[in-house]
Amino acid sequence: HLITTRGRCCLFHPGGRRRKAWDIMGMCFLLYDIFVIPLRFFDVPPSMLLDAMGWATMLFWHADIFMSFSTGFFHQGLLEMSRCQIAKHYAQTWLIFDLIVVSVDWIMIWTDASAQSTARVVRLSKNIRLIRFLRLVRMIRLAKMSRMTDTFEDQLQSQAAMIQYSILKVLAFMLILNHIVACVWFGVGGASDDDLNWIKSTGLDSRTLAYQYTTCMHWALAQLGVGSVEIEPVNTFERIFCILVVFAS
Repeated sequence: HLITTRGRCCLFHPGGRRRKAWDIMGMCFLLYDIFVIPLRFFDVPPSMLLDAMGWATMLFWHADIFMSFSTGFFHQGLLEMSRCQIAKHYAQTWLIFDLIVVSVDWIMIWTDASAQSTARVVRLSKNIRLIRFLRLVRMIRLAKMSRMTDTFEDQLQSQAAMIQYSILKVLAFMLILNHIVACVWFGVGGASDDDLNWIKSTGLDSRTLAYQYTTCMHWALAQLGVGSVEIEPVNTFERIFCILVVFAS
């Protein structure tokens, strides 16, 4: 599983135990990112736990770049363990995406540090509120989920288990998608520089974080035709977002 022959020092087999353990760890960090990053559209109170997890996830994704340079791959059914070919394959597939996302991580760290030093000014700045949407670039990592779920799927031995796993995967995808849509919907309302937005018109700005999130999730589910909710867009930006969500639904 860990190749250490000459010219292949510290290369990992793509199906080896160490690589699978790394993918499982990556899945945990990915699920954390999927849940926490969209929540940043809300005014989540600062927490040492969130800060620690933020640094842990960022360090993991930095390390994942080096791990990708050290993991073999299959080409036309043959295992390729040449370091030069691995680097070339990674550069042609995920390297650019990973570098973009890592760069966004550092941009957001700089932005958060600036926000803490000038908290009142930042909250009133439309440009700083809009930059929150830059966090969604980190959702590019969702594309890696299919590769990571293969690690679990390979462990299934029966057809019944594979069917159950497929159903759970579809339900999880729907839950994740509605979570993201709900959080972005709140962000769209908060992006307005005046009082003409759906958050102010419904009085949601004075409610608790839990109530704000559940209201947005209710709205997101209603766009699928499941129930209804008395929330309507009140400006052009919100109306365009609603059209896009309905069209995608």
